[in-house]
Amino acid sequence: MRRALRPALLAAGLLAALVLAPGAAADFGEPVSVTATAPAAVVANVGFPLRVAVAAEPGALDIAAQPLRLRVRMQPECGGSFAGTEGPTVIDRVLPAPAAGAAYASNVSVDVKLRELGPETVCAFLEDADERQFATDTEATLVVGPGCAAAKRNLSRLRKRLRKANRHLVKLRKRRRGAPARSRAAIARKVHRLQKKKRALKRKLRQAKRQARLACQGGGKARTSAGSAAVPRIEHLFVVVLENEDVEETFGADPPAPYLGKTMREAGAFVPNYYGIGHLSLDNYIAMVSGQPPNVATQSDCQTFSEMLPGTVREDGVALGQGCVFPTAVRTVANQLENSGQSWHGYMQDMANSVAAGEPATCRHPAVGAPDDTQQARADDQYAVRHNPFMYFHSIIDYATCDRNVVDLKELPKDLASAATTAAYNFVTPDLCADGHDETCADKSSPGGFAGIDAFLREWVPRIQASPAYRDHGAIVVTFDESETGAAACCGETTGPNTVDNGGITPGPGGGKIGAVILSPCIRPGTETEAAYNHYSFLRWTEDNFGLARLANAAPADLSSFGADVFTRPSCDPDAAAAEERAGARVRLKVRPHRALEGRRRAFRFRLVSDVAACRGGAVIRFAGKRAKTNRRGRARIVARPMRGGRRLASARAPGCKVAKASVRVIARD
Repeated sequence: MRRALRPALLAAGLLAALVLAPGAAADFGEPVSVTATAPAAVVANVGFPLRVAVAAEPGALDIAAQPLRLRVRMQPECGGSFAGTEGPTVIDRVLPAPAAGAAYASNVSVDVKLRELGPETVCAFLEDADERQFATDTEATLVVGPGCAAAKRNLSRLRKRLRKANRHLVKLRKRRRGAPARSRAAIARKVHRLQKKKRALKRKLRQAKRQARLACQGGGKARTSAGSAAVPRIEHLFVVVLENEDVEETFGADPPAPYLGKTMREAGAFVPNYYGIGHLSLDNYIAMVSGQPPNVATQSDCQTFSEMLPGTVREDGVALGQGCVFPTAVRTVANQLENSGQSWHGYMQDMANSVAAGEPATCRHPAVGAPDDTQQARADDQYAVRHNPFMYFHSIIDYATCDRNVVDLKELPKDLASAATTAAYNFVTPDLCADGHDETCADKSSPGGFAGIDAFLREWVPRIQASPAYRDHGAIVVTFDESETGAAACCGETTGPNTVDNGGITPGPGGGKIGAVILSPCIRPGTETEAAYNHYSFLRWTEDNFGLARLANAAPADLSSFGADVFTRPSCDPDAAAAEERAGARVRLKVRPHRALEGRRRAFRFRLVSDVAACRGGAVIRFAGKRAKTNRRGRARIVARPMRGGRRLASARAPGCKVAKASVRVIARD
């Protein structure tokens, strides 16, 4: 979505006034200067302050085509221009226009998070509206090191590899001593290669020890708020939005969607005081990705795909007017991610179902000004544009990024194959049947309502959890757009400016209490927080997590966002998470037959039942002096001859899981 930068060389007569001034001080030692200030050393994935000052002597910018634009990228080595420099964009800011004949000064301060370890340079470029380059700074440098937890994990991993190499080396040397002469040469070559690998591992281990020592002795801890624990960075976020339910019904004593209301709730963090921001659906979806408040058109789910007019943007980023397709100046979290060099995707179920009818398979929406024909589901196509928030922004639909990134849900399994192919931000929308919107599905065969929600989550949540991206500091957020009844609000949500009532057809200040569940290796199972959050809070946390500026209604200083009350395992260790899951899992052992005659040889069939797969497969079952291991489905068979009458216990235990027991009644012979 970025315009291609066309570097322009200034005419010879202007060079005296407009000298490129890398790293010039703010004392006007050069006619125009850009000065970047950053810490000399920072920690990966932990925010640090970056300040860029722009200064110019009186009249030095009179030639500039307004407005001025400051753009900054981070890269080990800067190119000669913004376009010639690779790396993530950390600042792309339009500055106040200079006054004719006057001196000029402007400052930009942002918090930045870097992921790649090693040296980085702040590559800052000041340009005008014609993309002429006035000044640069490529002298501010810093070193990105690992955080304490990451450094310790790397150290532990290298030690394990070294121990494994030593064990392998011992085995090879034993084999070489007893091997025939013709095999010794081949074994000797393997020993030689392994010794080289061992020496390389030792060098890496020494370096890792130095990094861990530096990271953990100062500046290596994650940033914390006063009095709180560290909040980890989520590397891969998955958002699943469902439809129109109240928290009391979804998460009651007997939840109608037990996978969400019980299994997922117990496995992650439950946020009962999570609110929608309005009614109907569309205004909530738009708020989740842009922070824009409701207007009359979005409150009515945009029956006509109309332009938002006049679409002027206030200083706080809120667009004024009526309509549902926001002007290009209005940004979303997707634009922010792309501009900062991070990836995003929207996965929309059934989006590609009407390709044969002439509809596109990606970035599908009506023409601007046309009626929306997806308001009602069809038997062969249950896609709803109003549940796809990215379609309502010209900053997305007018560019090729839309076709690349807003795709059918069928594309998700392929992208989950590796962490490299999985986007940092993933917005998942089920169709009108699977999201619970329709009680009776248009295809007359699929389950709707809560049953549809349960079926969808049972299929897709385990797929995401099994992916490398999820295990690497991943998170799944599942919530609803709005409540079925009520329009309560939280978190200081204000009414307007584009509507007199945020609740729309349900009078009230918000969208009602809907609840949310969050799964992550960074969360201890059974976490529950009483803090109140809404869709603006969620957007604020998302932007803070990925190091982005806060948009519109996600920006107020008093707005809360997810913290250590939600992310209760800062180490994000998937092995620790799996161990806790196994230790807390419910396990039951079933046996057939329940009764057997004393001294008679019988085949006993056992079944181990648990929601955690690791507690089913590979468990050792002991009964009547014999033992067997369960298969991956938790099944095993033991042929035994119980010798004494009475109750005989069978026990089963998988590594790290609770012991499960079952009894067989042995009937004594007369």
